[in-house]
Amino acid sequence: MRETRRVVVVFNPVARNRESDERRRATQEALDARGLEYTWLETTEQDPGSEMLRGALERGPDLVMVSGGDGTVMACATALANSGVPLALLPAGTGNLLAANLDIPRDLSGALEVALSGGSRTIDVGSSPHGCFVIMAGMGFDAAMLRDADPKLKSRLGAVAYVVSGLKHVRAPARRVELRIDDEKPLFCEAHMILIGNFGKLQGGLMALPDADPEDGLLTVAVVRAGTVTAWLKLLWRMLRGHRGDDARIQMLSARRLQVTAEPAMPLELDGDVFEDSSSFSVEVLPAALKLRVPTTHASGAIS
Repeated sequence: MRETRRVVVVFNPVARNRESDERRRATQEALDARGLEYTWLETTEQDPGSEMLRGALERGPDLVMVSGGDGTVMACATALANSGVPLALLPAGTGNLLAANLDIPRDLSGALEVALSGGSRTIDVGSSPHGCFVIMAGMGFDAAMLRDADPKLKSRLGAVAYVVSGLKHVRAPARRVELRIDDEKPLFCEAHMILIGNFGKLQGGLMALPDADPEDGLLTVAVVRAGTVTAWLKLLWRMLRGHRGDDARIQMLSARRLQVTAEPAMPLELDGDVFEDSSSFSVEVLPAALKLRVPTTHASGAIS
């Protein structure tokens, strides 16, 4: 086991109920059993983790563990970007897209084993005025689908809730969009959805961006125009197959910096967290900004 002296744990109770209490107790007991000394931080509605973690980083921790879903990971990645302090995932909640992309175990014992004895991988991070993201940002259809998913249905049926929500938006009109990529001339088009990816895999194994590489210093951009039930079903089938071929409905681009201007405004999401509709969104890549603890099969170098 690597020597880890100073650990910070960011815990999202999700809902303060019996299930949350049991997860808190199990996590603390597992940490205690491994003889770790740790600072315990719990997120709130006012602070999803970024501000409290910035304060904790001033004390120079060796490792940050995050027990929560994608929103908590996003908040912590925002605080940890370019800090050099590694992030370890203890998956919880309904999301955990980063854990899914890195094959980090869902069970607490397996996740702790990776955190303390796994490998290391350093990845790019997407940075925006709304915070950082590690998986994907989106404007349009995907953000509307996330925004309008029924919470009760989501707790009972998981990803099916997003399918039900998405059906409400399959006939939504396209938006007029201007894209400014790096220092190139602006591109003008119409789109139902714009995906800006660092990793490619979504929930349910859907491969939205097969060519996304979190270590190439670039963000992969997909400009999607569909607008009918048939077109969306074909896109879904494409993602299920992880298809890389040409598709007239999708324009693929790469960018270090991207400015999107939409008319009218479009819903916006970063790693599953939904923000107010926006007519302007800017993002840039922060190369090699976040160090992760990962299974050795996903390490980008020797175990450190």
